[in-house]
Amino acid sequence: MSSAVIITAAGSSRRFNSSSENTGLKKEFFCIDDLPILCHSILPFLQMEDLAVLAVTYREGDLETVRKLVLQTPGIAEKKSLEILFVQGGATRQESVFNALKALEQCKKSRDISIVGIHDGARPFIDVPLVKACFDTAKTVGGSCPCLRVTDTLVRVDDDGLLCGRLSRDGICTVQTPQCFRFPDILRAHEAAVPGKAYTDDTEIFMDRGGKVAFVQGDSGNRKITYASDLQV
Repeated sequence: MSSAVIITAAGSSRRFNSSSENTGLKKEFFCIDDLPILCHSILPFLQMEDLAVLAVTYREGDLETVRKLVLQTPGIAEKKSLEILFVQGGATRQESVFNALKALEQCKKSRDISIVGIHDGARPFIDVPLVKACFDTAKTVGGSCPCLRVTDTLVRVDDDGLLCGRLSRDGICTVQTPQCFRFPDILRAHEAAVPGKAYTDDTEIFMDRGGKVAFVQGDSGNRKITYASDLQV
């Protein structure tokens, strides 16, 4: 059995380009250490010996740029057996992931895929140990997600902007990617997703259909590039 990964890069980068210092270029196309953010986000997955398929979603009009960047990722040319899919995204992240999952089902190696990881194309600081932990956990439980326990105090704010209470931090975490799932279970979960429901991520879609998702210790360095200031950090 083999693994697959979906890299999401079909967003509009609206928040990233809300600053006047940017020119409308998608955040995944910016470079860190002379390598595009998108390439950094792909790199750790290439270290997986059983990686059979890489699917990258793209925004309409960006296919050639995304293809060029993906194919220049260090080490990808040596992965001769790797099947690479370029999938046009939809109006939402959920729709884009669903499109990629359907493309995986149609690809030549679909019958051999046991686990698929879904990772943000704008989360370039992911490392190999975290990738491995997420995939290994999903093989055992069915789904996995890297999480960070909340350490800051949580407060409630009323409509007047005044603090009006405290919330318990017990059991509260923030989530990261890659989120990994048994395939095609995650595809079936997307097919059964409630129309019109605003899902926050793929773990919610998976759990809505009865899937179990296990905690994997996340990494504070596994940050997502959201605003232009994140590049400076």
